[in-house]
Amino acid sequence: MTDKQSRGSRLMPWNWFRHEQEDGGEQEAHPILRLQREMDRLFDNSLRGGLGLKDWPEMNLLRPSLDISERDDSYLISVEIPGVSKENIQLTQQGDQLVIQGEKSQEHEEKNDKLHRIERSYGHFQRVLTLPADADSAAIKADFKDGVLKVTVPRKPGGSNNGRQIGISG
Repeated sequence: MTDKQSRGSRLMPWNWFRHEQEDGGEQEAHPILRLQREMDRLFDNSLRGGLGLKDWPEMNLLRPSLDISERDDSYLISVEIPGVSKENIQLTQQGDQLVIQGEKSQEHEEKNDKLHRIERSYGHFQRVLTLPADADSAAIKADFKDGVLKVTVPRKPGGSNNGRQIGISG
């Protein structure tokens, strides 16, 4: 592998989000449809916050923020899920997909409370990650502490994802 090829593989890492749909809904190819969906979301949020409609339905799934790092022997995925208990998180592996999903429930509020502002989001959340070919899916481990889910995906020995040198005969 040339130095230039090596740099290219570092700049273009594995596409972990190949199977994840935008906004957790149907994948829409046309930009106008995406614009309409975003306008609907902004309108819904302004009504809910501006008029105090605390139960206005959410159109989109919540998408927790995550970090993915690579080590020689494993991948580490850290997902921020504050305000959610471990019992409300499901982590499943389906084929080459790692699915992180759950529910963030709204705390029960008193009927006499006058709400001044609602900024926190509640509802179902989901992230779908595509595992690399060298991932050892049978040995995946997870730990949840202080609102952060840490998933360790071991790498199979010798299963480099960067390609290989191919000899040319002739």
